[in-house]
Amino acid sequence: MMAAPQPASNDDDLSRLLKESVAGYARSLGLESARALRETKPGYDPDVWQQAAKQGWLGTLVAESFGGSGLGLVEMAVVVRELARVLRPEPFVASAGVAASVLSAIEGGADTARLLGSVASGEGILAFVTLEDQANLPRLNGTVSHVAAGLMASGYLVFTSQAGKGRLLYVPADAPGLVCEPEPRADGTFSARLTFADVGGETVLAEGDAAENAMRRGLVAGALLTSAELLGAMEAALEMTLDYMKSRVQFDKPIGSFQALQHRAVDLFIQKELSIAVLEEAIAAAAGDDLERAEMEAARAKARVTSAALLIGREAIKLHGAIAYTDEYDAGLFLRRILSLAPQYGNAADNRAAYRVMLARRGGALEDEAHVAATIPAEFMAEDKLDIDWNQFTDPVFRAGVRAYFEANYPHELRHLGRRGSTEEMQGWLDRMAAKGWIAPAWPRDRGGMGLDPLKQVIFIEERERVGIARNPDQGVVMLGPMLMKYGTPEQQETYLPKILSAEHAWCQGYSEPEAGSDLASLRTEAVRDGDDYVINGSKIWTSSAHHATHMFLLARTDKTVKKQAGISFFILDLDTPGVTIRPITNIGGHREFCQVFFDDVRVPSANLVGEENAGWTVAKSLLGFERLNNGSPRRVTGPLKALEALAKVREIADDPLFADGYTRIYMDIADLKSAYARFIDIVRSGQLPGPEISQLKIWAGECAQRLSEFLIETAGPAGGIAGKQQLDGAAFDLIAPFYLMFPSQIASGSNDIQRNILSKRVLDLPSR
Repeated sequence: MMAAPQPASNDDDLSRLLKESVAGYARSLGLESARALRETKPGYDPDVWQQAAKQGWLGTLVAESFGGSGLGLVEMAVVVRELARVLRPEPFVASAGVAASVLSAIEGGADTARLLGSVASGEGILAFVTLEDQANLPRLNGTVSHVAAGLMASGYLVFTSQAGKGRLLYVPADAPGLVCEPEPRADGTFSARLTFADVGGETVLAEGDAAENAMRRGLVAGALLTSAELLGAMEAALEMTLDYMKSRVQFDKPIGSFQALQHRAVDLFIQKELSIAVLEEAIAAAAGDDLERAEMEAARAKARVTSAALLIGREAIKLHGAIAYTDEYDAGLFLRRILSLAPQYGNAADNRAAYRVMLARRGGALEDEAHVAATIPAEFMAEDKLDIDWNQFTDPVFRAGVRAYFEANYPHELRHLGRRGSTEEMQGWLDRMAAKGWIAPAWPRDRGGMGLDPLKQVIFIEERERVGIARNPDQGVVMLGPMLMKYGTPEQQETYLPKILSAEHAWCQGYSEPEAGSDLASLRTEAVRDGDDYVINGSKIWTSSAHHATHMFLLARTDKTVKKQAGISFFILDLDTPGVTIRPITNIGGHREFCQVFFDDVRVPSANLVGEENAGWTVAKSLLGFERLNNGSPRRVTGPLKALEALAKVREIADDPLFADGYTRIYMDIADLKSAYARFIDIVRSGQLPGPEISQLKIWAGECAQRLSEFLIETAGPAGGIAGKQQLDGAAFDLIAPFYLMFPSQIASGSNDIQRNILSKRVLDLPSR
């Protein structure tokens, strides 16, 4: 068996250097070269092709023994993505990507070795096609349309079958009886229509399972690399549009200063970032032995990237205005290329449908339930804290162990509450988690946490939601703890971190005020130095779980003479301190989950100042990053998704086409959220703070949550208007509570509109009014 190309590479430096090399060459070509090739046949530049061969790009997926560099899909995606930014029409995906993947996945032979060598050298251009079942092999008959690179090909890899047995054949382009006709595409390039009329298919490269496996690997590579090509085109189109928004003046202002246009641009940016996250994860999945998982992730990537590219391509025209609708302006070139690429390897709808089929076959979960460990390692069921690396377990075993412990031990009466749990309700469970060492999954092990890697953190969250574990007052774990590790004094760390881990302290956040919500820097609560204390006066509002908390971390103004962000300090407060009054507020769902807190000459020791005086804004920004990471967590939507699945089972509508389509869209949105979330978890795990770009995560999470909660109510029919828990498939769910619980996520921690403002200014660098 030949060594199959590894779709993922750990060599980040190699990928970076490769990107710089390809990008530099692409810039030297520019768009004019691609323009000149429109409407020509076969439609590519042989000099560019040979230069790519000399650089080794055509042999990226070809083993070194056959003249290639033996890299993987990570590197091939870099090549394709950078060249797509200047709309190169050469058949990088078809020949160096798909054909190389097919050939690399089969048993070696002289013909296969020769073909792989020709791909790497650029002497041969191969296209891969599938032909309907044949009755008279080795003679081939039939027609295949929309063959990418069909006019350029020197030969074709043909997958067909006879009596259910797959075969992979090689057919040269000049084979007698083979007719190749051009098909004009939307961007001025050509695909081909191939007609096989008693064509000889004597060159058999593989048969049976080997042929089918090679075909499937090739289709995965095609979907992923076409997604990379779409990604490159959309990135270039978006950059061009943002530049135009900064320079085009209307009504004496750059149009990029208009908030409505800024928010539209931010939404395009979010779709582009989601595409990057999903594609990276799909390429990583293609490295595994689970071929169906690779196909499933490739379908998700192609669906997301296709939808995002079409949106960005269309909006680029609209945001430019009439000029972009002219052929002489470059923006239209990108839309045309996107329109040509979108249907290849299935459009968004096709890939959603394929994903839905595979999802159902795998039991309705991204992880394969059939492979969850039957024997649970004893470590997971232990009640005492163990000094072990939880990352040593495979993801399926880790999932099975966490699930088994939660199912066996979390109280049934507290499952699926549809609201936050109070400290009183949750204390027994929190004590148990603390004793077990599971209260801080993301904290480093040397700080008392589990030290989970990003993927295992997501698994832990999913399994917590699966069993319906209520969210407890956890801001000490998810926000204050990581902040103290970075900014706190050794004494503060020694005082507070252990009591967060032991669940002795329950924390709330004192940020928002009646006149300072999303505009947090306008806060008015004051802290005045008086000897060894600060005296605090003012109030905070929308303080989640303050009536259940023992402590608060808060911001207060310590200097009125400087700009508003500069005169703020960060404090730790024991809520038993005299002068603190807490007034619970009932929300529209009938729950008392947040409060207003009043401070009347509250004395706080100076030792409770975190960081330097007047430097609290820096500390606060880091915490806002952690909070937005927390608010972007998939855990907020996993529970309602389980309720939706149970509801569909009870109502027997899982196979209804309308429900199935709606469910699949939401499921895939949540899967994409997980991909984006894992990228930011990785940033935090590396010791960095999330930057302003994390606002995208909060926006997407909030919108996913709203779509899901509304679809849950809609799916319930008349039962969707009933308050309180209802029995569904052996468990009790409150169908309307998720709506009340999820809706505020678009307001809390800075409304989604404010997040769009942050992204437009601090990430996209669009001008202010």
